[in-house]
Amino acid sequence: MILAKFKLFRKNSVFSQAFALITSAAILLSMAVSCGNNKDFTQPKTTLTIMCWNDDFRDMMEKYFIPRNEELMENVEIKWINEEIVTYADNVEKRLDNGEAIDIFVGNDDMAPRFANNANTAALSELGITEADLAGQYTYTRVLASDANKVQKGSAITAEPGIIIYRTDYAEKYLGITNQEEMQELLSSWDTFLSVAQTLNEKSNGKVKMLTNSSELWMSVESAMTGLWMSDGKLDVSEDTISRWLNYINDLGKCSAFCGSKVMSDDWYSAVSDGVFCFFSAPWLNKNVSSLNADTNTIFSTAKNNGQSFGKWKTSLAPNGFVYGGSWLYSSINSQNKQLAGKIIKKFTCDPEFMRVLALGNMEYVNNRSAIAELSQIGIENPLFDGLDAFSVYSNAAESMEISLPTVYDSTISQLLYNQAIQYKNNKVTLEEASYNFRYNVWKKYKNITEKPEPIE
Repeated sequence: MILAKFKLFRKNSVFSQAFALITSAAILLSMAVSCGNNKDFTQPKTTLTIMCWNDDFRDMMEKYFIPRNEELMENVEIKWINEEIVTYADNVEKRLDNGEAIDIFVGNDDMAPRFANNANTAALSELGITEADLAGQYTYTRVLASDANKVQKGSAITAEPGIIIYRTDYAEKYLGITNQEEMQELLSSWDTFLSVAQTLNEKSNGKVKMLTNSSELWMSVESAMTGLWMSDGKLDVSEDTISRWLNYINDLGKCSAFCGSKVMSDDWYSAVSDGVFCFFSAPWLNKNVSSLNADTNTIFSTAKNNGQSFGKWKTSLAPNGFVYGGSWLYSSINSQNKQLAGKIIKKFTCDPEFMRVLALGNMEYVNNRSAIAELSQIGIENPLFDGLDAFSVYSNAAESMEISLPTVYDSTISQLLYNQAIQYKNNKVTLEEASYNFRYNVWKKYKNITEKPEPIE
């Protein structure tokens, strides 16, 4: 009897253990199925914050990057923050200084020194981007986005080398020049540039102007002054430099070199279509003319439609190389997604294959030497330049560009000097007054690092 009871107990014990195992397995299976059906529940989305002032980078992300990187972006939700261009740089810096975690923010050439020298902007090395990755970039794009210690903070998608675009028919009629190399020689120095303006004014009886506006020219002048003002932590404003540029703008004014149209205004479009010899440009300004879907709002399509100047242009280097626009990518030191941000920035600015896709799809002059060299061999014609290749026309400017390390003061000081140059050209002040006013305005802006000028006697 006792033995029988023992056997029954053993039997029930085995049954209980088996039942428990089956139940446990069922629960685990249910959990696995549940996890598989609710992937987002166990793997919450990563929110990536991106700041910009227009939709250009967003369009490139959505059209080119995300479709080619679905696995990387599968669980990423992008929070786009768009700010007006007028206040964009200030607002980005406020967010950085407040410790906000901006994962990626875009900047142009004017913003580069500010963003690069902000202590809350991450070095590219912190994002996993190495010197080897950056080796294919144009040097000037790296210099512009490096801080005072030459640490690179930003990485550019496009290079945007500035050039001069001139009218071939005016060159032949008023200057007797049909050769592009010969015209290049006449536009390669500040002295010969002024001489061309004087000859045009004389031979055309004032009908043809050298430029629409002096502000175009100033981009090249400003580049010549990059990094020039600082010495041992103090602003050292050279009297020779001040006088040189005040007089240069004045001399151009004397030969009626400017028609006075505001850059990118309707009058500017009309002037470049007829009556202006040259203008300062960069790839972004005419990239769409090589596309079958050319932007009908651009000056180049306007010129094509009215038939006055389309196809009558050639290119030349400016007296001083300059950068006109461009898009640099940065990240905050407070970003929690540096690895992801680094992968995106690296793909857009260091990957020749992907940058080639961008170049062909968007007609962008991308910031990669090998990609541009390859594209230049394809021979994509630019109808604006009478069939010249759409990429190689900028290569000389990009390869020859040399820019000093900029400071956060350069842009403001340059603008203050330009303001006085216009006052002097318009006979509002004397040369001496213009020079004093400039020095005084610099002192007012930066009292801690410059000396108050002596008043004019």
